[in-house]
Amino acid sequence: ARHMALSLSLLGLGLLVAVVLQVRIALKPIDAISKGISDIHQGTADNLEGEFPNDVQPLVTELNNLLEHNSVLLRRARNQLGDLAHSIKNPLTVINNEARGMESNKGRLVLKQTADIAERVDHHLSRARAFGTTNVLGSRSKVTQVAEDLVFALKRIYKDRDLDFDLSGLGACAVRCESQDLEEMLGNLMDNACKWARKRVIVHCKGQGGRCNLYVEDDGPGIPEDSIERVMQRGQRLDESREGHGLGLSIIQEVAELYSGKLTLGESGYGGLNARLDLPGA
Repeated sequence: ARHMALSLSLLGLGLLVAVVLQVRIALKPIDAISKGISDIHQGTADNLEGEFPNDVQPLVTELNNLLEHNSVLLRRARNQLGDLAHSIKNPLTVINNEARGMESNKGRLVLKQTADIAERVDHHLSRARAFGTTNVLGSRSKVTQVAEDLVFALKRIYKDRDLDFDLSGLGACAVRCESQDLEEMLGNLMDNACKWARKRVIVHCKGQGGRCNLYVEDDGPGIPEDSIERVMQRGQRLDESREGHGLGLSIIQEVAELYSGKLTLGESGYGGLNARLDLPGA
């Protein structure tokens, strides 16, 4: 009986080890698919690559076909949005050129209205583009690259101000967001900081819990706490002497919300405004 019990125990242990190994080997292709999807989600791969067992290969093929179909639909939608913008802006340009030759109040009124139309077209096209790319696999943007391009442009715009841009706190931050949308949001914040800064504009980020917080700060006069809610409203401006339509912050907030993000304003440690843009990290 003892020999029989020992033999059955060893047999049971061997069967248990065999079952565990069999399950691990059987699930290995599933783990590879999971890792491949994660790479696509992070933007480091375009499709699932590698060799898979015959039973799993049809699933991999269908997933790749789905990704390709989604990419085609996205490109088609972007092309249609571009065609729409082009078809609207060309007539607006003609109207503007004619209105500039009208030295009267009517001409100035036409110019103002066409400028408003063009700005609203850009705004709604941006929203449509962002909505179409929200949570799209592979949508990933490096913040440093976008910020450096913006600094190059802003230095030319504000060349008479001799502003100092500090991007040292960005590191390798990346967000799950289309680069064009990140450029629009970050560009509006940095341009606003340039308008009010005395000498410095600081851009840095912090990542935590799958989120990326982008901070744009300046050493200007800042915004009173009781006025922050008002400037976040569409069309509201504290200083009418500065150029703009008061739409920048509201547009940033709307685009950020499409990516499950948020814009908040507060006091900067440098004395000016601290704009925090919360976006999904990548």
